[in-house]
Amino acid sequence: EVLAVGDIAFQQKSIEKIKSVAEEYGRTVVFVSHNMTTFRELCDRVIVLEKGKKVFDGDVEQGILAYVGQNSDEISNFIDYSLSP
Repeated sequence: EVLAVGDIAFQQKSIEKIKSVAEEYGRTVVFVSHNMTTFRELCDRVIVLEKGKKVFDGDVEQGILAYVGQNSDEISNFIDYSLSP
């Protein structure tokens, strides 16, 4: 993922370029990522795959929920509950 290796300025410049290609030139951009924040910023449609099969195709927020739901076991491994009250 190109955006994962650059600093903040590079990432923002890249996001703006992706937006301009899609908007100004009417091009379809396929953006593959696990970064939900960037999906919200760039996309108007999300396709979620599981083991190579499409399990969701539609609204960004609903797609994010579908993705998080399918990966809830993996995601919970990265949450530190030790600081929770």
